[in-house]
Amino acid sequence: MTPRSTRTTGPADRYFLRNGTACGFVLDFDGPAPPAERLAARVLRRAALDASLRSLPPPPGRYGWSSRREPLCRDAHVRRVACFDDGAMAAAVRALPDRPLPRPPHPPWDVRLLHVPGRPGFRIVYRVHHALQDGVGAAHTVLALLADRAAEGPRPHRAAPPTVAGALLAGRSCLAALRPAKGWDVLRREPSHRTRWVCADVPEPRLRELARGYGATVNDVCLAGLAGALGRWHGTLCETPHPAPELPVLLPMSFRQDHQRHAPGTLATVHRLVLPCHLSGLEQALRLVHRQTRALRGHRVRDTSRLVLGLLPAALGHRAAGAVLGAGAVPLVVSSVTLPAGFTCFDATLSAASLTCDLYGGRLGYLSFTRAAGVVRCGLVHDAALPGASAIPALWREAVLGGAGASRCALSG
Repeated sequence: MTPRSTRTTGPADRYFLRNGTACGFVLDFDGPAPPAERLAARVLRRAALDASLRSLPPPPGRYGWSSRREPLCRDAHVRRVACFDDGAMAAAVRALPDRPLPRPPHPPWDVRLLHVPGRPGFRIVYRVHHALQDGVGAAHTVLALLADRAAEGPRPHRAAPPTVAGALLAGRSCLAALRPAKGWDVLRREPSHRTRWVCADVPEPRLRELARGYGATVNDVCLAGLAGALGRWHGTLCETPHPAPELPVLLPMSFRQDHQRHAPGTLATVHRLVLPCHLSGLEQALRLVHRQTRALRGHRVRDTSRLVLGLLPAALGHRAAGAVLGAGAVPLVVSSVTLPAGFTCFDATLSAASLTCDLYGGRLGYLSFTRAAGVVRCGLVHDAALPGASAIPALWREAVLGGAGASRCALSG
């Protein structure tokens, strides 16, 4: 039976199709693991109602997705992995980037249940082709597939007319992303294609307290702490320690509106933000980070990009996406997303979560801050070619908790 045509792809989707990239979530739950049969039945029943989860990718050189008409196959989409201990569970997560997503005639997504038999607590990993869903789209989907009760996903974007200053900031970011940044050659090494995933958690109330004290946002505090963590990590790579240079990173920014919660494809843009890794103090770094993010919000930069992406011809948009999303100029992506409180799955309560993404286009690192269940998890997917990179999330935790006792002063400028 010939699949029914459903949709075509946007510029970023085309880039992710070409690079075969997956994104998704690692979700930790407190409570007994559900029977694999019950989990599979829930996931497949709900997935059958989601048009994007029945979508089949186009053949090479084409961009129109099609729809699978046959019932979804349990063996292709839902798997149970019994682990001997927590180390084996972590190893199973690390191995997932090396395992391909389901291929036609099956849609490209899967759910894995990982648990240690006889021990409370379990982990669910959801993966989906990045050309089919972005991080916020994946968040809405994973809630729809797993939650015991209907739960609101990440807060939708409220579209507004961009400002002239916002257009200038967006254009400047795009041009800067095309120029290779100086320093940080370690982030441009040849990939080993051996991937690691590591994380560190901080109580969200501590970060909220810091953010209020400094007149910033929780995400500003996370980014400032990351600047300090990367600076310390950079110092471990040099025989003669010296201050790390500034590091430009790509910040994905969702413009997914309320009516687009479950819309397929990438409804996001990226912006180049500079992390002041040369500064050792959290307050100074936070001041510089907040100045940049406040301009993004105040001048509606994401709305500028939303409108431009809608007007670009397909071929030009494809080339622009490849230039901006490639690892040549901005080697590190830093995402953030929030999941709702009270998320339960078969009466087990979510305890922490991490947005993840495969490495693509020669990129060696992807980092995310995921807020869920009163915890902010710093998750890092990195290539083994980065020496000692597994320490970065722990260094971030030290940076932000060390700033909890700093003097309080509202940020200005």
